[in-house]
Amino acid sequence: MRSAARILVILCALGSIGFTLLAGQHNRSVLLVSMFAVWVALPFVGYLSVLRIAERRPTRAPRVLHPLAIILSVISLALYAVFALHPPQHQAAAPFLLLPVVSWVTIGAMWFYARQRE
Repeated sequence: MRSAARILVILCALGSIGFTLLAGQHNRSVLLVSMFAVWVALPFVGYLSVLRIAERRPTRAPRVLHPLAIILSVISLALYAVFALHPPQHQAAAPFLLLPVVSWVTIGAMWFYARQRE
């Protein structure tokens, strides 16, 4: 489960970056689109970091956090796909700004869970 979780998180990160670039393909600012891509990718780095912390614990934290990281990564990828392929007319960038914020809240909860279970 450990390597499967890591691989799926990485694949979802790459897919999310791809959808972000697709959504921003008509934007003239390469810097802005690049910043969005980094912003979208950072939560996946957070998921991988939490998984690394959980794997050091001899408790059930890895059994809980590995599936959770997979589920959250797949949901993120699906949402990015929906918003990239069917963008809303107004505020098309809003999902690409807000979803990472929500992801960081869940990462914080996951981190707390991984650290508290000793």
